[in-house]
Amino acid sequence: MRAPSTGLLAGGVIALTAIVLVLVGAPHDRPSPPPRAPSATGVPASSVGARGVRLTSTAIELPADEAIFPEGPRSDLVNANCTACHSASMALDQPRLSAEQWRATVTKMREVYKAPVRAADVDAIVQYLVGMPGQSGGAPSGSAQDPAPNVPPSRS
Repeated sequence: MRAPSTGLLAGGVIALTAIVLVLVGAPHDRPSPPPRAPSATGVPASSVGARGVRLTSTAIELPADEAIFPEGPRSDLVNANCTACHSASMALDQPRLSAEQWRATVTKMREVYKAPVRAADVDAIVQYLVGMPGQSGGAPSGSAQDPAPNVPPSRS
């Protein structure tokens, strides 16, 4: 038995390719995907999908929290450093903490969360936080959420 010639093989490949293309159809004959619904903010949502999983990002608008720390010695330092990452309301709503608890919290912000607070400013920030309204007088009534500054937060 003789092997088929190169011309015969090439002709077979071309014929098979033509049959597949006819079965698949032209791109303009395929149905287009359904249009995406606009997100609630009017910004079109971006999405990506693969293997049956679709991820869609949307935008939300959070309310503005423009509270600042009350006037006092070094309040400018606290407003400049602390409100860079979170609102003043968060700290103002904390239970009364001791100087050691505030120091542990500020140290954790610097070392674990890499807050751009100079080491030389820590004492002034702690003094302000201990003396701010609602913090002075009486024994501390709260506890720092995670006073250990060298332990990163759990990822659970």
